[in-house]
Amino acid sequence: MANTVRKKSLFSRIETREDALKTVRDAAIGFFVLAGLQGLAAFLLAPALLIDATLLLLLGAILMRWRSRTAAILLLLFSMLEGIVTLLNRLGLMSQGGTNVLLAVIMIIAAVRAVEATFKLHGRFAATMVGGAKAVRATVGRSPAPGSA
Repeated sequence: MANTVRKKSLFSRIETREDALKTVRDAAIGFFVLAGLQGLAAFLLAPALLIDATLLLLLGAILMRWRSRTAAILLLLFSMLEGIVTLLNRLGLMSQGGTNVLLAVIMIIAAVRAVEATFKLHGRFAATMVGGAKAVRATVGRSPAPGSA
């Protein structure tokens, strides 16, 4: 039977370190695209959106470069706030903010996946690093096994 090659996407299961790295990269690229859209909207519609664009760009860069759990969590909180504002605007309870609920949902899903991937990279998949910080942490503070010296 032939091996079937499964295409990995942002919504695939994170089963290996490579899957987690790809998920972080894809999420960061998604936030870069969103920052670009926000920047364009700031230029055309409301200059205050430039703050959102800058924040997305900065957190996306930190996420991509350092695979930061903090950046992933901040992106999730920011995405959730954007989603709430979008929903309130769509319901007519606010006059500022976007109305694209689908984009807000995708943004939240990407942020959730980034959080999952970064925590797996710093947790379960950190032990697979060759000579990395996890290997050093595992040996610091341990007493030698009895009979070895």
